[in-house]
Amino acid sequence: MDVKDYLFKGNMPLYGKALDAYALRQRTIAKNISNATTPGYRPERVRFEEEFSQNELAMRGLKSEDGHLRMGTATNAGEVDPAREDAPVPKPEVYFSGESHVNVDREMSELAQNQIRFRLASRLTQRYFSGLQSAIRGTAQ
Repeated sequence: MDVKDYLFKGNMPLYGKALDAYALRQRTIAKNISNATTPGYRPERVRFEEEFSQNELAMRGLKSEDGHLRMGTATNAGEVDPAREDAPVPKPEVYFSGESHVNVDREMSELAQNQIRFRLASRLTQRYFSGLQSAIRGTAQ
């Protein structure tokens, strides 16, 4: 087994995908807000967390030996990619949001939630590399 595969096969692909998804979501929300006054503009959303619930990654077991039976689906965390799609506009919001169908209050709320998620993913990534660094140096965290 390669050292690189051993060190980065766990959560690191998930952290990288999460950071990519949150950056894409940040750009998408900014695009929605900037086009709030554009007539006929349809807001977009980024699907990332929904992909995990569809693929049931949380219930997938780890197969470390050839004789082990696989639990759950065979999908790997690195295979889940964020997807950009048109956001549905509920009927009550059609009149509230105007011609562009962009609800700026909702977009700002999602922007704040996305910022919190991005900070969490970046801190988890930083903590992982700090742990590796302290293991290499032989120091306690």
